[in-house]
Amino acid sequence: MNRRKLFFIALVVLLVCQLGFAQMNASRVITKVQTTGKPAPVLPAALAKGPMHPTIWLSNKLGAKGKLVAGEPSFCDYNTGYQIAVCAKGVQTAYGTNFPGANKGAGMVIAIVDFFSYSLAWNNLHQFDLDMGLPDPTFYSIDVSGGNDGTGTGWDLESMLDIEYAHSMAPLATIVYVQGNPYSYGTDEESIAALGCPASPSCATLGVTQTFPGGDVVSNSWTFNAGEIPSLDPYWNLGKPLLFASGDGSAWPYYSVTGYPCTSVYATCVGGTSLYLNPNLTRNAEYGWAGAGGGCSNNFAIPSWQGNVGSGVCSPNRAAPDIAAIADPNTPVAVWICNYAWGCYYYGVGGTSVATPVNSGLVADIDAARVSFGKAKLASFAPPLYPAATYNYNYYFFDVVSGYNGFYAGPQYDLITGLGVPTGKDLGSRFFGLP
Repeated sequence: MNRRKLFFIALVVLLVCQLGFAQMNASRVITKVQTTGKPAPVLPAALAKGPMHPTIWLSNKLGAKGKLVAGEPSFCDYNTGYQIAVCAKGVQTAYGTNFPGANKGAGMVIAIVDFFSYSLAWNNLHQFDLDMGLPDPTFYSIDVSGGNDGTGTGWDLESMLDIEYAHSMAPLATIVYVQGNPYSYGTDEESIAALGCPASPSCATLGVTQTFPGGDVVSNSWTFNAGEIPSLDPYWNLGKPLLFASGDGSAWPYYSVTGYPCTSVYATCVGGTSLYLNPNLTRNAEYGWAGAGGGCSNNFAIPSWQGNVGSGVCSPNRAAPDIAAIADPNTPVAVWICNYAWGCYYYGVGGTSVATPVNSGLVADIDAARVSFGKAKLASFAPPLYPAATYNYNYYFFDVVSGYNGFYAGPQYDLITGLGVPTGKDLGSRFFGLP
């Protein structure tokens, strides 16, 4: 029996185990966090070795809807006099979404890919919008999960994080939420899900009958456990910005710190930071998060666009990540979820799963601005970022110079935050002339 057949057999066994324990996961993680007072990964070690895992940490239970202060729940941003959790206004202000032409991402489509189905996503998003003072978006839920319910597994919390914070960054963008088949491995469901599953004969064969727009940017807050798989790379060549989480590699010693597909030459790889706000919600400080994945690819050569902007640390191979944003569960974002497994609460959530939708929403804002100024939508995101860094590094990026994830953050490019954190208002307003 060849190696690939053995892998698929192991894959099915792991998934059956994952499904069997899924409903225990939510209560177990909540109990662990409350007992220890420390953040915990949402998928426990015994279950996390399935083919795809979310890159998400739970830090604390923030509370039910309750009292609003300054238009947001009382635990948001600086509403209580100090930072408990970052919310919609916090990410918008800290990362500068209000720039000419952005118009809150209007006219753009963000496709969000997760695994296992979650039928309550819209209900939860609507409540989040009421609490955060956001408009409800045009929303499509596309289920190609094969009927595998993800409630309580962690994929439901992952889904709400992805949807709520891509939406927070680009409140008027359309959201296409695609729930991929957890038994898929790089073919059919995955490749179609990554495309936003626009109506096509291949989608029809999966039982998808509704029509909806394909994503202008595709957000993926997950990674494979099996390391880099070069044979899958053609699936990620979408001709549109494709963002992947770098993974929480330093915190999971059995994961590769260079999470895949994040190291694909077709992906923009997103690392993680710890973000501290001022009372006016601007950035006070931002450091590289110790748990963020990053490092040198084992299989992919350095792409021509990555150039020599510090990424020669991995030469002749690709370096990851490319950019970063808030991810530390000790500086969490507030995520609303309501179902029988988690109850109806806001939770403090971290992981590079936060950084990825935050940057995906920023891409939607940039695309909206490009269109408003008569430019074409972006066909990719990472490739034009590196020449921007060459042109004027500290104008386009906040350079994260401290932090350690097994590699040290430092001036300009590093293997924990990449180029750094995109400066939305500057990068967005100046991106129109770039390819």
